[in-house]
Amino acid sequence: MSPAHAPSFARCRAMPSPSDLPRPAPPASLAQLWQWAEAGWLRRLDAAFAQWVLEQDSVCHASLPYAVALLCALEGRGHSCLQLEGLAQAVPGWLDWSALGDEAQALAAHQALQQLCAQLPADATHWLAVLDSPLIERVQADALVQAAAKAGEPMADAAADTAPPLVLHMQGQRPLRLYLRRYHDYECGVASALLARARPWPWPHPHAHGDAGGAAVAEDGPAHAAWQAQLAQVLGGLFPGAAAAPGLDWQQIACALALRQRVSVITGGPGTGKTYTAARLMAAVLAMAPQPAALRIRLAAPTGKAAARLSESLQAALHTVFSDAQVAPPLRQALAAIPAARTLHSLLGAQPGTRRLRHHAGNRLALDWLIVDEASMVDLQMMAALLQALPEQAHLVLLGDKDQLDSVEAGAVLGDLCRDAASGRYSQATAEHIARTTGQALPQPLLATAAAPPLAQTIAMLRESRRFGGSIGQLAQAVQQGDAQAMARAMAALQAQPEAQRSVHWREEATLADARRVIWPEEEQAETAPGYAALARLLRAAPPAGDEAAHQRWVAQLLQALGRFRILCATRAGAWGVDGMNALVLELLRSAGLAVKAQGWFAGRVVMVTRNDAHLGVFNGDIGMALPGPQPGAALRVYLADGQAMSPQAGAQAAPASVSVAVIRSVATSRLQHVETAFAMTVHKSQGSEFEHVLLALPGHASPLLTRELLYTGLTRARQRLSYLSPGKGIWQQAMAQRTRRTSGLGALLHDGPDQSANARGAVVR
Repeated sequence: MSPAHAPSFARCRAMPSPSDLPRPAPPASLAQLWQWAEAGWLRRLDAAFAQWVLEQDSVCHASLPYAVALLCALEGRGHSCLQLEGLAQAVPGWLDWSALGDEAQALAAHQALQQLCAQLPADATHWLAVLDSPLIERVQADALVQAAAKAGEPMADAAADTAPPLVLHMQGQRPLRLYLRRYHDYECGVASALLARARPWPWPHPHAHGDAGGAAVAEDGPAHAAWQAQLAQVLGGLFPGAAAAPGLDWQQIACALALRQRVSVITGGPGTGKTYTAARLMAAVLAMAPQPAALRIRLAAPTGKAAARLSESLQAALHTVFSDAQVAPPLRQALAAIPAARTLHSLLGAQPGTRRLRHHAGNRLALDWLIVDEASMVDLQMMAALLQALPEQAHLVLLGDKDQLDSVEAGAVLGDLCRDAASGRYSQATAEHIARTTGQALPQPLLATAAAPPLAQTIAMLRESRRFGGSIGQLAQAVQQGDAQAMARAMAALQAQPEAQRSVHWREEATLADARRVIWPEEEQAETAPGYAALARLLRAAPPAGDEAAHQRWVAQLLQALGRFRILCATRAGAWGVDGMNALVLELLRSAGLAVKAQGWFAGRVVMVTRNDAHLGVFNGDIGMALPGPQPGAALRVYLADGQAMSPQAGAQAAPASVSVAVIRSVATSRLQHVETAFAMTVHKSQGSEFEHVLLALPGHASPLLTRELLYTGLTRARQRLSYLSPGKGIWQQAMAQRTRRTSGLGALLHDGPDQSANARGAVVR
């Protein structure tokens, strides 16, 4: 929080409120917080924010510095707020300080954590006393959000120079959640914008046929019925087998829902057909438009790799649209003209060297439909910026797997959106819309038993995996459902069926020698279980300097080989973390005769970009490889694949079916300041990527980082082969039993009306 806020608050406080809680002198609490920061248990930023609060409100309650330091610390771990009820009991699960250091340090950390928890009030009355400060604004947030959504407009952010830096969400006189101001603004802005977009779009809308002019038409009017009849005809052509198929065709239902309002969410696991559905949705949108060629459809994803995969998979899905359905030539041309996917940062116009975006509420994006893939990776701040930049009449379609890990930065947006996706909670009006446009009848359990939440009407959960089967699929499904018995059956099948072991290699109490064998397979195993030995062979086969065509083929082969295998870790530190696994790969490369360095650049270094640089056109999460340029004596450059489809170069080695050939660009290593070695990467950073073979390396001890969502995300990055290694025993069982615990108030704001959100859903923990 900027000290620029100080003049607004210094004169606001006169006398402290009484409290029954002990009140040690503020300097003592501040000294303790700084000690914890020096020990590495808190960040220096956390202690500095508590110090700033004390400077602005010197007579604040003695527990307030602890609360705000904790709030700041948890924001750094992805939480958007403090859920006040039961906070002291929850904190040890979020801040595992005892995992740092040796036994003596662990004991000291445990005692410090107990001291922190002792400063947190146990009930609402005491919280009100602690949070009585001019630095904290109290709001009935759910009522504000609902009012803004009803008006059809998102809530505006508070003025940064006058608004208190902290916000307390109340339910009547009951304190629920404490926020940093900007995260309160993000959550309320996202909630009100999504709820406004969830309202049925006035008919006929700008892209519908008909001659009713600009007047709104009731959903039960004749113009609306005619629109539904036309949509039914379009969807029938795009899903020709839906009527005869057993059960519900959720892909067709998802398209029907997406055309009904200005936001839709399509969620499902690997192989459920999210991009297949998106391709048919685009065809339906164009078919319903009076002028398809004028319609502006754009594609985006959080990272460069995810954007590349979206373009590739949509291109493949569009081929099935053309072969399965009768698509008129103008629609084919319009579909083919849709630009390749971009990163969200690029779409919004990230400004080099700043946090400003070119597109915002005052300069909206020029588009009609926006499809965003890998929505689980979109953090709260990015979603708020995206919704502000969308034109009022634009449609937003979010694709993603609700069971994956949440975004790296704060928030759990897709998880909050899809909180009740499995149960449906559809209204009677939604059920009638689905019946009229798809011919499908929703079963009674999917209908709302009380008032149907508006946002539930926008969500379709794809429930059948058409691709992700076999042993990996069985394991992933068992983990997703937390089904220990199903996991045990899948593990038993692995032991009994040799063919299953060709797709899954599962080893507990593993050694680093086991890891070496997976990373560096024998040449005869490299095709079915690719590792990094193939990279070394290709690096040694560099073409003669000066042959630019041969150099281009060589770079393409290396990037294709790189895309076949990756090591994914739960943690950074330790032999089984990112640091240790990267060091192991460097050792193996060195043993193969390559000139590698522990630090700095070398030919063959795989790197991940860790900070957006719009000027260079690289973004957080982009993966590349350092290689010499084609000319004699050329300096190293980082080569990256953009994922825009192209034909292989003549004479190039054919890429495996699972690896796409992409447009390749390069950046001088001297211009890339924010990168890290990425032969191994965290599971979190792997979201949006898939690899033919994944080595999932987990540590040998329990950790709050080891959760069901992390295990599921790691498993589902593997397309054909999964290797699981851990030096411990039972680590995966512990991970399955532990859910990601990220506090957020967005789910309550989205799904629970003002009269409901006091009922046990003050914040969502996932």
